Amino acid sequence: MAIFKYKTKDLKGQEVIGEIDSTDLRTAVILLRKKGLIVISVSPKLKNNLLFLDKFINRVSFNDLVTFTRQLATMIGAGLVLSEAIDILEEQQTNKKFKIALADVAHDIKGGLNLAAAFNKHPDVFPQLYVNLVKSGEASGKLDEVLLKMADTLEKEREFRARVKGALIYPAVVISMMLGVMTIMMVFVIPKLTALYSESTLDLPLPTKILIFVSSAFANFWWLMLIILVIVILVLKKWVSTPGGRVTYDTLLLKVPIVGILITNVTLTNLSRTFGLLISSGLPLLDAISIVESVTSNAIFKKVLRDSHQGVERGLPFSTLLNVPIFPRIVGQMIKVGEETGKVDEIFFRLSDYFETESDHMVKNLTVAIEPIILVVLGIGVAFLVISIILPIYKLTTSF
Repeated sequence: MAIFKYKTKDLKGQEVIGEIDSTDLRTAVILLRKKGLIVISVSPKLKNNLLFLDKFINRVSFNDLVTFTRQLATMIGAGLVLSEAIDILEEQQTNKKFKIALADVAHDIKGGLNLAAAFNKHPDVFPQLYVNLVKSGEASGKLDEVLLKMADTLEKEREFRARVKGALIYPAVVISMMLGVMTIMMVFVIPKLTALYSESTLDLPLPTKILIFVSSAFANFWWLMLIILVIVILVLKKWVSTPGGRVTYDTLLLKVPIVGILITNVTLTNLSRTFGLLISSGLPLLDAISIVESVTSNAIFKKVLRDSHQGVERGLPFSTLLNVPIFPRIVGQMIKVGEETGKVDEIFFRLSDYFETESDHMVKNLTVAIEPIILVVLGIGVAFLVISIILPIYKLTTSF
Protein backbone atom coordinates (compact mmCIF):
# COMPACT_ATOMS: atom_id res chain seq x y z
CA MET A 1 0.00 0.00 0.00
CA ALA A 2 1.15 3.54 -0.82
CA ILE A 3 -0.04 7.00 0.20
CA PHE A 4 -1.22 9.44 -2.51
CA LYS A 5 -1.88 13.16 -2.14
CA TYR A 6 -4.96 14.37 -3.97
CA LYS A 7 -6.69 17.60 -4.92
CA THR A 8 -10.38 17.28 -5.80
CA LYS A 9 -13.72 19.09 -5.82
CA ASP A 10 -17.01 17.83 -4.42
CA LEU A 11 -20.41 18.12 -6.11
CA LYS A 12 -20.86 21.60 -4.61
CA GLY A 13 -17.65 22.80 -6.23
CA GLN A 14 -15.69 23.07 -2.97
CA GLU A 15 -12.04 22.08 -3.05
CA VAL A 16 -11.11 18.92 -1.10
CA ILE A 17 -7.44 18.18 -0.38
CA GLY A 18 -6.15 15.15 1.46
CA GLU A 19 -4.37 11.81 1.31
CA ILE A 20 -5.55 8.33 0.38
CA ASP A 21 -4.04 4.90 0.95
CA SER A 22 -4.08 2.75 -2.21
CA THR A 23 -2.15 0.08 -4.08
CA ASP A 24 -1.45 2.28 -7.13
CA LEU A 25 -2.29 5.62 -8.75
CA ARG A 26 -5.11 4.25 -10.93
CA THR A 27 -6.85 2.60 -7.97
CA ALA A 28 -6.53 5.83 -5.96
CA VAL A 29 -8.31 7.78 -8.73
CA ILE A 30 -11.08 5.14 -8.90
CA LEU A 31 -11.59 5.28 -5.14
CA LEU A 32 -11.85 9.08 -5.19
CA ARG A 33 -14.37 9.03 -8.04
CA LYS A 34 -16.47 6.42 -6.20
CA LYS A 35 -16.66 8.85 -3.30
CA GLY A 36 -18.31 11.35 -5.64
CA LEU A 37 -15.25 13.62 -5.99
CA ILE A 38 -14.03 15.32 -9.16
CA VAL A 39 -10.32 14.52 -9.40
CA ILE A 40 -8.02 17.44 -10.22
CA SER A 41 -4.67 15.88 -9.37
CA VAL A 42 -3.30 12.77 -7.65
CA SER A 43 0.38 12.17 -6.93
CA PRO A 44 2.41 9.80 -4.74
CA LYS A 45 3.43 11.25 -1.42
CA LEU A 46 7.16 11.86 -1.49
CA LYS A 47 9.15 9.71 0.90
CA ASN A 48 11.61 11.34 3.25
CA ASN A 49 14.40 10.19 5.49
CA LEU A 50 12.09 10.07 8.50
CA LEU A 51 9.57 7.77 6.81
CA PHE A 52 10.67 4.78 8.88
CA LEU A 53 9.62 6.68 12.01
CA ASP A 54 6.08 6.89 10.66
CA LYS A 55 5.67 3.15 11.23
CA PHE A 56 6.17 3.73 14.94
CA ILE A 57 4.49 7.11 15.32
CA ASN A 58 1.31 6.29 13.36
CA ARG A 59 1.20 2.53 13.91
CA VAL A 60 -2.04 0.97 15.09
CA SER A 61 -1.33 -0.37 18.56
CA PHE A 62 -2.85 -3.42 20.19
CA ASN A 63 -4.80 -1.12 22.53
CA ASP A 64 -6.32 0.70 19.53
CA LEU A 65 -7.47 -2.62 18.09
CA VAL A 66 -8.95 -3.78 21.41
CA THR A 67 -10.91 -0.54 21.86
CA PHE A 68 -12.14 -0.66 18.25
CA THR A 69 -13.32 -4.27 18.65
CA ARG A 70 -15.29 -3.49 21.82
CA GLN A 71 -16.94 -0.43 20.23
CA LEU A 72 -17.78 -2.29 17.01
CA ALA A 73 -19.20 -5.25 18.97
CA THR A 74 -21.38 -2.90 21.03
CA MET A 75 -22.69 -1.08 17.94
CA ILE A 76 -23.44 -4.26 15.98
CA GLY A 77 -25.11 -5.79 19.05
CA ALA A 78 -27.30 -2.69 19.32
CA GLY A 79 -28.55 -3.24 15.77
CA LEU A 80 -26.52 -0.58 13.93
CA VAL A 81 -25.80 -1.18 10.24
CA LEU A 82 -22.20 -2.35 9.75
CA SER A 83 -21.21 0.41 7.31
CA GLU A 84 -22.65 3.10 9.61
CA ALA A 85 -20.81 1.64 12.61
CA ILE A 86 -17.51 1.74 10.71
CA ASP A 87 -18.20 5.32 9.58
CA ILE A 88 -18.83 6.43 13.18
CA LEU A 89 -15.68 4.71 14.43
CA GLU A 90 -13.65 6.22 11.57
CA GLU A 91 -14.76 9.71 12.57
CA GLN A 92 -13.74 9.10 16.19
CA GLN A 93 -10.26 7.87 15.33
CA THR A 94 -7.26 10.08 16.10
CA ASN A 95 -4.71 7.65 14.68
CA LYS A 96 -4.11 8.72 11.09
CA LYS A 97 -3.26 5.26 9.78
CA PHE A 98 -6.26 3.63 11.46
CA LYS A 99 -8.54 6.40 10.20
CA ILE A 100 -7.46 5.88 6.58
CA ALA A 101 -7.85 2.10 6.90
CA LEU A 102 -11.37 2.39 8.35
CA ALA A 103 -12.38 4.83 5.62
CA ASP A 104 -11.32 2.26 3.01
CA VAL A 105 -13.09 -0.53 4.91
CA ALA A 106 -16.33 1.48 5.02
CA HIS A 107 -16.05 2.21 1.31
CA ASP A 108 -15.44 -1.46 0.48
CA ILE A 109 -18.42 -2.58 2.57
CA LYS A 110 -20.70 -0.09 0.83
CA GLY A 111 -19.36 -1.48 -2.45
CA GLY A 112 -20.52 -5.00 -1.55
CA LEU A 113 -17.40 -6.49 0.06
CA ASN A 114 -17.80 -8.43 3.30
CA LEU A 115 -16.10 -7.24 6.49
CA ALA A 116 -13.40 -9.92 6.60
CA ALA A 117 -12.35 -9.25 3.00
CA ALA A 118 -12.26 -5.50 3.68
CA PHE A 119 -10.13 -6.04 6.79
CA ASN A 120 -7.85 -8.41 4.88
CA LYS A 121 -6.79 -5.55 2.59
CA HIS A 122 -5.04 -3.93 5.57
CA PRO A 123 -2.78 -6.64 7.06
CA ASP A 124 -0.65 -4.03 8.87
CA VAL A 125 -3.75 -2.95 10.84
CA PHE A 126 -5.82 -6.14 11.17
CA PRO A 127 -3.78 -9.33 11.86
CA GLN A 128 -4.63 -12.53 9.99
CA LEU A 129 -6.01 -14.11 13.17
CA TYR A 130 -8.39 -11.17 13.57
CA VAL A 131 -9.55 -11.46 9.96
CA ASN A 132 -10.14 -15.22 10.26
CA LEU A 133 -12.29 -14.74 13.36
CA VAL A 134 -14.41 -12.09 11.64
CA LYS A 135 -14.71 -14.40 8.62
CA SER A 136 -15.97 -17.26 10.79
CA GLY A 137 -18.49 -14.93 12.44
CA GLU A 138 -19.86 -13.80 9.08
CA ALA A 139 -20.01 -17.39 7.79
CA SER A 140 -21.98 -18.57 10.83
CA GLY A 141 -24.24 -15.49 10.88
CA LYS A 142 -23.12 -14.69 14.42
CA LEU A 143 -20.82 -11.75 13.80
CA ASP A 144 -22.13 -9.85 16.84
CA GLU A 145 -21.46 -12.80 19.17
CA VAL A 146 -18.00 -13.41 17.71
CA LEU A 147 -17.09 -9.73 18.05
CA LEU A 148 -18.20 -9.74 21.70
CA LYS A 149 -16.08 -12.84 22.41
CA MET A 150 -13.16 -11.24 20.58
CA ALA A 151 -13.53 -8.06 22.61
CA ASP A 152 -13.63 -9.99 25.90
CA THR A 153 -10.62 -12.12 24.95
CA LEU A 154 -8.55 -9.21 23.63
CA GLU A 155 -9.25 -7.19 26.78
CA LYS A 156 -8.09 -10.13 28.93
CA GLU A 157 -4.95 -10.39 26.83
CA ARG A 158 -4.34 -6.64 27.19
CA GLU A 159 -4.65 -6.86 30.97
CA PHE A 160 -2.32 -9.88 31.04
CA ARG A 161 0.30 -8.07 28.95
CA ALA A 162 0.05 -5.00 31.16
CA ARG A 163 0.57 -7.09 34.32
CA VAL A 164 3.62 -8.86 32.89
CA LYS A 165 5.18 -5.62 31.62
CA GLY A 166 4.38 -3.78 34.86
CA ALA A 167 6.04 -6.46 36.96
CA LEU A 168 9.20 -6.40 34.83
CA ILE A 169 9.57 -2.60 34.75
CA TYR A 170 11.21 -2.34 38.18
CA PRO A 171 14.02 -4.87 37.58
CA ALA A 172 14.60 -3.46 34.08
CA VAL A 173 14.96 0.09 35.43
CA VAL A 174 17.26 -1.00 38.27
CA ILE A 175 19.52 -3.04 35.98
CA SER A 176 19.68 -0.19 33.42
CA MET A 177 20.62 2.33 36.12
CA MET A 178 23.22 -0.05 37.53
CA LEU A 179 24.84 -0.45 34.09
CA GLY A 180 24.73 3.33 33.57
CA VAL A 181 26.38 4.06 36.92
CA MET A 182 29.02 1.40 36.27
CA THR A 183 29.84 2.93 32.87
CA ILE A 184 30.13 6.44 34.35
CA MET A 185 32.38 5.14 37.14
CA MET A 186 34.65 3.31 34.72
CA VAL A 187 34.94 6.19 32.22
CA PHE A 188 35.10 9.27 34.47
CA VAL A 189 35.64 8.43 38.15
CA ILE A 190 37.98 5.43 38.34
CA PRO A 191 40.65 6.84 35.92
CA LYS A 192 41.16 9.85 38.23
CA LEU A 193 41.43 7.65 41.32
CA THR A 194 43.85 5.20 39.74
CA ALA A 195 46.00 7.75 37.85
CA LEU A 196 48.35 8.05 40.83
CA TYR A 197 48.77 4.29 41.09
CA SER A 198 49.51 3.73 37.42
CA GLU A 199 52.29 6.37 37.48
CA SER A 200 53.99 5.01 40.61
CA THR A 201 56.63 2.30 40.71
CA LEU A 202 54.70 0.43 43.38
CA ASP A 203 53.89 -3.19 42.57
CA LEU A 204 50.10 -2.98 42.44
CA PRO A 205 47.83 -5.75 43.74
CA LEU A 206 45.96 -7.87 41.19
CA PRO A 207 42.49 -6.34 41.87
CA THR A 208 43.92 -2.84 41.26
CA LYS A 209 45.57 -3.95 38.00
CA ILE A 210 42.28 -5.45 36.82
CA LEU A 211 40.41 -2.25 37.73
CA ILE A 212 42.94 -0.04 35.88
CA PHE A 213 42.82 -2.30 32.80
CA VAL A 214 39.00 -2.36 32.65
CA SER A 215 38.76 1.39 33.27
CA SER A 216 41.33 2.14 30.54
CA ALA A 217 39.48 -0.11 28.12
CA PHE A 218 36.20 1.69 28.83
CA ALA A 219 37.77 5.15 28.56
CA ASN A 220 39.93 4.60 25.46
CA PHE A 221 38.14 1.89 23.50
CA TRP A 222 34.46 2.51 24.21
CA TRP A 223 33.88 3.05 20.48
CA LEU A 224 35.43 -0.33 19.67
CA MET A 225 33.26 -2.01 22.30
CA LEU A 226 30.21 -0.32 20.80
CA ILE A 227 31.13 -1.52 17.29
CA ILE A 228 31.71 -5.07 18.56
CA LEU A 229 28.37 -5.00 20.39
CA VAL A 230 26.51 -3.86 17.24
CA ILE A 231 28.25 -6.53 15.13
CA VAL A 232 27.41 -9.24 17.67
CA ILE A 233 23.74 -8.14 17.75
CA LEU A 234 23.50 -8.08 13.93
CA VAL A 235 25.18 -11.48 13.57
CA LEU A 236 22.94 -12.95 16.29
CA LYS A 237 19.85 -11.45 14.64
CA LYS A 238 20.88 -12.88 11.27
CA TRP A 239 21.54 -16.29 12.81
CA VAL A 240 18.19 -16.31 14.63
CA SER A 241 16.40 -15.48 11.36
CA THR A 242 17.57 -18.81 9.88
CA PRO A 243 15.37 -21.90 10.55
CA GLY A 244 18.16 -23.81 12.33
CA GLY A 245 19.28 -20.79 14.32
CA ARG A 246 15.72 -20.02 15.41
CA VAL A 247 15.18 -23.56 16.69
CA THR A 248 18.49 -23.54 18.59
CA TYR A 249 17.84 -20.09 20.06
CA ASP A 250 14.29 -20.93 21.21
CA THR A 251 15.48 -24.27 22.65
CA LEU A 252 18.21 -22.56 24.68
CA LEU A 253 15.79 -19.83 25.77
CA LEU A 254 13.33 -22.36 27.15
CA LYS A 255 16.13 -24.05 29.14
CA VAL A 256 17.09 -20.87 31.02
CA PRO A 257 16.13 -21.33 34.70
CA ILE A 258 12.91 -19.53 35.73
CA VAL A 259 12.87 -17.45 32.50
CA GLY A 260 12.26 -20.56 30.37
CA ILE A 261 9.30 -21.64 32.52
CA LEU A 262 7.88 -18.11 32.40
CA ILE A 263 8.14 -18.00 28.60
CA THR A 264 6.46 -21.42 28.40
CA ASN A 265 3.56 -20.32 30.64
CA VAL A 266 3.04 -17.05 28.76
CA THR A 267 3.10 -18.90 25.41
CA LEU A 268 0.64 -21.53 26.67
CA THR A 269 -1.64 -18.76 27.94
CA ASN A 270 -1.75 -17.13 24.51
CA LEU A 271 -2.11 -20.47 22.68
CA SER A 272 -4.98 -21.66 24.89
CA ARG A 273 -6.82 -18.34 24.68
CA THR A 274 -6.47 -18.22 20.88
CA PHE A 275 -7.60 -21.84 20.48
CA GLY A 276 -10.63 -21.21 22.69
CA LEU A 277 -11.59 -18.11 20.71
CA LEU A 278 -11.19 -19.82 17.32
CA ILE A 279 -13.08 -22.98 18.20
CA SER A 280 -15.89 -21.11 19.99
CA SER A 281 -16.25 -18.99 16.83
CA GLY A 282 -17.05 -22.12 14.81
CA LEU A 283 -13.72 -22.76 13.10
CA PRO A 284 -12.82 -26.45 12.52
CA LEU A 285 -9.98 -27.80 14.68
CA LEU A 286 -7.61 -28.23 11.72
CA ASP A 287 -8.07 -24.61 10.67
CA ALA A 288 -7.61 -23.47 14.28
CA ILE A 289 -4.33 -25.41 14.58
CA SER A 290 -3.03 -23.87 11.33
CA ILE A 291 -3.91 -20.34 12.45
CA VAL A 292 -2.43 -20.75 15.93
CA GLU A 293 0.73 -22.25 14.44
CA SER A 294 1.09 -19.27 12.11
CA VAL A 295 0.79 -16.68 14.92
CA THR A 296 3.09 -18.52 17.35
CA SER A 297 6.60 -17.05 17.46
CA ASN A 298 8.45 -19.84 19.31
CA ALA A 299 9.87 -22.39 16.83
CA ILE A 300 9.54 -25.33 19.26
CA PHE A 301 5.82 -24.77 19.79
CA LYS A 302 5.36 -24.16 16.04
CA LYS A 303 6.89 -27.57 15.25
CA VAL A 304 4.64 -29.37 17.76
CA LEU A 305 1.56 -27.66 16.32
CA ARG A 306 2.66 -28.45 12.76
CA ASP A 307 3.10 -32.12 13.66
CA SER A 308 -0.24 -32.07 15.49
CA HIS A 309 -1.97 -30.75 12.38
CA GLN A 310 -0.64 -33.69 10.36
CA GLY A 311 -1.70 -36.11 13.11
CA VAL A 312 -5.25 -34.72 13.31
CA GLU A 313 -5.49 -35.02 9.51
CA ARG A 314 -4.70 -38.74 9.92
CA GLY A 315 -7.52 -39.06 12.46
CA LEU A 316 -5.52 -38.99 15.71
CA PRO A 317 -6.97 -37.20 18.77
CA PHE A 318 -5.47 -33.75 19.33
CA SER A 319 -4.98 -34.48 23.03
CA THR A 320 -2.61 -37.40 22.40
CA LEU A 321 -0.51 -35.33 19.99
CA LEU A 322 0.23 -32.80 22.75
CA ASN A 323 1.77 -35.41 25.06
CA VAL A 324 5.25 -34.03 24.46
CA PRO A 325 7.75 -32.66 27.03
CA ILE A 326 7.19 -29.03 26.12
CA PHE A 327 3.46 -29.25 27.01
CA PRO A 328 2.61 -29.97 30.67
CA ARG A 329 0.57 -33.15 31.20
CA ILE A 330 -2.44 -31.11 32.31
CA VAL A 331 -2.86 -29.78 28.75
CA GLY A 332 -3.31 -33.16 27.09
CA GLN A 333 -5.47 -34.50 29.95
CA MET A 334 -7.85 -31.52 29.96
CA ILE A 335 -8.16 -31.43 26.16
CA LYS A 336 -8.99 -35.14 26.26
CA VAL A 337 -11.85 -34.33 28.65
CA GLY A 338 -12.98 -31.57 26.27
CA GLU A 339 -12.95 -33.98 23.31
CA GLU A 340 -15.04 -36.50 25.24
CA THR A 341 -17.58 -33.92 26.43
CA GLY A 342 -17.65 -31.81 23.26
CA LYS A 343 -16.54 -28.69 25.15
CA VAL A 344 -13.03 -28.19 23.79
CA ASP A 345 -13.43 -24.40 23.61
CA GLU A 346 -14.38 -24.16 27.30
CA ILE A 347 -11.41 -26.34 28.24
CA PHE A 348 -9.04 -24.07 26.32
CA PHE A 349 -10.42 -20.99 28.08
CA ARG A 350 -9.93 -22.72 31.46
CA LEU A 351 -6.38 -23.64 30.48
CA SER A 352 -5.66 -20.03 29.51
CA ASP A 353 -6.92 -18.85 32.91
CA TYR A 354 -4.78 -21.49 34.65
CA PHE A 355 -1.57 -20.61 32.80
CA GLU A 356 -2.29 -16.89 33.17
CA THR A 357 -2.47 -17.33 36.96
CA GLU A 358 0.74 -19.38 36.91
CA SER A 359 2.46 -16.69 34.84
CA ASP A 360 1.34 -13.96 37.25
CA HIS A 361 2.77 -15.87 40.21
CA MET A 362 6.03 -16.54 38.37
CA VAL A 363 6.45 -12.89 37.37
CA LYS A 364 5.90 -11.79 40.97
CA ASN A 365 8.35 -14.41 42.26
CA LEU A 366 10.88 -13.42 39.62
CA THR A 367 10.61 -9.78 40.67
CA VAL A 368 11.09 -10.72 44.32
CA ALA A 369 14.07 -12.94 43.46
CA ILE A 370 15.76 -10.30 41.30
CA GLU A 371 15.94 -7.72 44.12
CA PRO A 372 18.36 -9.66 46.37
CA ILE A 373 20.38 -10.77 43.33
CA ILE A 374 20.83 -7.14 42.30
CA LEU A 375 21.83 -6.20 45.86
CA VAL A 376 24.39 -9.02 45.96
CA VAL A 377 25.86 -7.97 42.59
CA LEU A 378 26.02 -4.33 43.72
CA GLY A 379 27.65 -5.39 46.99
CA ILE A 380 30.30 -7.45 45.19
CA GLY A 381 30.98 -4.57 42.78
CA VAL A 382 31.34 -2.01 45.55
CA ALA A 383 33.55 -4.38 47.58
CA PHE A 384 35.80 -4.93 44.56
CA LEU A 385 36.14 -1.17 44.00
CA VAL A 386 36.96 -0.52 47.65
CA ILE A 387 39.54 -3.33 47.78
CA SER A 388 41.15 -2.23 44.51
CA ILE A 389 41.54 1.37 45.75
CA ILE A 390 42.41 0.71 49.41
CA LEU A 391 44.92 -2.14 48.94
CA PRO A 392 47.64 0.00 47.26
CA ILE A 393 47.27 2.64 50.01
CA TYR A 394 47.61 -0.04 52.68
CA LYS A 395 50.63 -1.56 50.90
CA LEU A 396 52.24 1.88 50.58
CA THR A 397 51.80 2.74 54.28
CA THR A 398 53.11 -0.63 55.49
CA SER A 399 56.23 -0.36 53.32
CA PHE A 400 57.59 2.47 55.50
